[in-house]
Amino acid sequence: MDGLYVVRHEPTWREESEPEPDDEYDNDTEHKTVYALFGLAIYKANCLEHSLVNLLAFTRIITAREQGEQLIRDPWTQGFKDMMGKLIKRVEPHTSAYPEVIDDLTSSLKRRNDLVHNFWRERIQDMISEAGRIRLCADLKADCRLLTRTDERFSERILDPIMQGMGITAEAVAAQYAKERREAMARYETEAFTAGEESV
Repeated sequence: MDGLYVVRHEPTWREESEPEPDDEYDNDTEHKTVYALFGLAIYKANCLEHSLVNLLAFTRIITAREQGEQLIRDPWTQGFKDMMGKLIKRVEPHTSAYPEVIDDLTSSLKRRNDLVHNFWRERIQDMISEAGRIRLCADLKADCRLLTRTDERFSERILDPIMQGMGITAEAVAAQYAKERREAMARYETEAFTAGEESV
């Protein structure tokens, strides 16, 4: 049965009267690390997608201003409907002068698609052994580095100059981040958030 892939999934449903055990997801640290790194890699792919959408939205705003056009639709809406591959195609007019960015985007798309569509199906056997989990962690860390480097290089070469041309400085971005962080902390008002803010 060469074409058969088996991924075991334990049923998680219970009768309402049956409490969920506290240790349901509390596997050993090595397992948690693999899952955490997988989540971090997907998060970094989402950050890259957001940068691509930002570029498309800002260039749409610039075009509208130049043509005296009033935007009826939010320029971010369409971008967030597209997957990374389509976003990369849509930003090609801006990336064509930067072969290193094109290479990064191509590699990042390949890794993102592999993570989303194939990773657990093809790599689940590696979770069984310590050596396999170590290899998974190393590969996921490499994916995180690639996705971060791609986002940083794309932003530095292409997105940041466009934002600066619109008057959006690094300081303005940092101030907006600080504002959103304060709002999040106020929303949740937990000691952990408050303690973290004091140390920053």
